[in-house]
Amino acid sequence: MKLKLITKSLHPIGTFGELTHKGETLCVTVERAWLNNAKNKSCIPAGTYTVKKHDSPKFGKCFVLDNPNVGVTPSGNSQRTHCLIHAANWPNQLEGCIAPGLTFHPSKWGVANSRDALDKLLALLPDECELEIIRL
Repeated sequence: MKLKLITKSLHPIGTFGELTHKGETLCVTVERAWLNNAKNKSCIPAGTYTVKKHDSPKFGKCFVLDNPNVGVTPSGNSQRTHCLIHAANWPNQLEGCIAPGLTFHPSKWGVANSRDALDKLLALLPDECELEIIRL
């Protein structure tokens, strides 16, 4: 399964996107703004990632991203580790991760119903898939 995440950064507020599969929107997303790939502060670099289901001690069932070519790995010796897709609603709740939502929040920069969106993705996606992140 191949997913595509197309995002737009609204610096310094955050980065907002749409996650699709074969042109169908699965959810919307929020991340922190691009801050030169700073660990725990920046959105994730553009590129193609392997996405795997993951059990996080902090966030529970979620997804972890992996692309050693851009310095992002689940753990170990790399520029960024533990870049996750997990439930959150606002950019300031994230430390270099992606949060899904069913819709963008109507009155504040963020996403709504993040837990429901994550549960939808956990039910829909296989244990491992490919994600292409495109930054506009």
